[in-house]
Amino acid sequence: MDDAYKRIMKLAIGPLIFIVLSIIPPLPYVVEASSAAKTPILKAPQIALGGMLWIASWWVSEVIPLGLTALLAPLIFSTLGFVSWSESLSSFMDKIIWIFMGGFVLARAFQTWGLDKRIAFKLSTIYKGGNPMLVAFFIACLPVFFLTVTGSITASTSLMYPIVLAYLSALGFTREEKFSEAVMLALGQAATAGAMFLLISTPPNLVAKKVIEEVMPNITITFFDWFIIGSVHAFLGLLISWIIVFKVIKIDLKEVFFNSKLMREKLLSLGPMSPSEKAVLSIFSLTLFLWIFPGALMVISNIYPEFSGLSENVRALIPEVLPAVLAIFLLGFIPIEGRPLLTWDEIETGIDWNVIFIFGGGIAMGKALENSGFTNWLSLIVMNVGGGWANNPWTISAISAILGFLLTYPASNTASSIIACPLAAALAKGAGVNPIPPILSAALASSISSALPSTTPPMAIVYGSGYVKLWNMFKVGMLSDLIRLILLILLEPYLASFLLALIGLK
Repeated sequence: MDDAYKRIMKLAIGPLIFIVLSIIPPLPYVVEASSAAKTPILKAPQIALGGMLWIASWWVSEVIPLGLTALLAPLIFSTLGFVSWSESLSSFMDKIIWIFMGGFVLARAFQTWGLDKRIAFKLSTIYKGGNPMLVAFFIACLPVFFLTVTGSITASTSLMYPIVLAYLSALGFTREEKFSEAVMLALGQAATAGAMFLLISTPPNLVAKKVIEEVMPNITITFFDWFIIGSVHAFLGLLISWIIVFKVIKIDLKEVFFNSKLMREKLLSLGPMSPSEKAVLSIFSLTLFLWIFPGALMVISNIYPEFSGLSENVRALIPEVLPAVLAIFLLGFIPIEGRPLLTWDEIETGIDWNVIFIFGGGIAMGKALENSGFTNWLSLIVMNVGGGWANNPWTISAISAILGFLLTYPASNTASSIIACPLAAALAKGAGVNPIPPILSAALASSISSALPSTTPPMAIVYGSGYVKLWNMFKVGMLSDLIRLILLILLEPYLASFLLALIGLK
């Protein structure tokens, strides 16, 4: 009876919040925001907030399957007219979702042909100690963190995901064990921290560059400029999140035991690589190259401007979704040993459709919140409530960071930065301060959130492994996110001041 009562309460709290916000009188600035957005409903921003809280409460409580909860986004927001049915449903096949699917299908191919075991046995020799935290750091955190230089935290996580799964499997860890959960969470957290590393690591960084150069036409934010700001926060995020994972997920494992001689014997027992393994490895290598090459060329073009035209053409010809789609096609098309590398059934079952629906719902919700005037409402609150105390660079930067951070929970980090960065610029101009620090704060804060699978692709990918409990992801993410946000608010103005002095601005 108690369990049934708890379930009813979990089911009821979200709809009740939605109903209350829908029927109470308009909250301050709601009518003005709704009028500015030309919404069909007077209290649209307030009602949209209720819908967001309904969906979020069911996601956090897992009272029904998460993918099913994601369907509330089109059901609520399209019915209300905040976003068209066509636009909300197409979110479930957004191009970024194909990158998820590419990673899932590659992982299935590794498992089907035993390539995961071969790589895991090789990988086991990287770190020869047995400290569980250090094992996670060297096997999961560092590789994915540095792979973000390829220009995509999503692609980096997709590449490391099957390898880390293989390592855990080879050492005999199951998805029920806390160490497995900690390692997968550490993988997602490290990738999320890497988002701040370089200008090309994640879209919000490029959004900030674009907004700064639009509001200050004589300024160009270079690869080196971003590195001064972003790399500090990235490395801090890597270390903080790694430590917090193991503080929250209290593993009882004192040492990861494995026999290096036994690992070598197991590797030898696999025999030479089969044609199927070689084919899967070739497709994996091709996918890796196509994900890395455009980003690497962009780095080169920042050092040697004569390559900028080539870099732009390559990035246009090879978007990050192309390698994922190509990998799925080749794995299902190429016949080896009398059968395709992956049958259609293996492709279907290899994809975690729950994760696909979660992220699609998050994208649809982000579109609806913007169309409903919700973002206008936030802007009005900040500008009217702040008053005189908000008219200084430090406070404007802090407000911009908090705004960018909060927006990533109902929307994606890209959507958050697209909303928060121009708003930060407007707030700075209104206060008569340099807009560069607030815009950078907004963009960096847009990349912090990691408490839910819908907030950023790496967390969606690791959640799809089945190793991670949503409540533990939420606890680790919120603690890590808040510490990183505080450090961002405290440190970013100093880093931005150093950058401004370096480029001759105050």
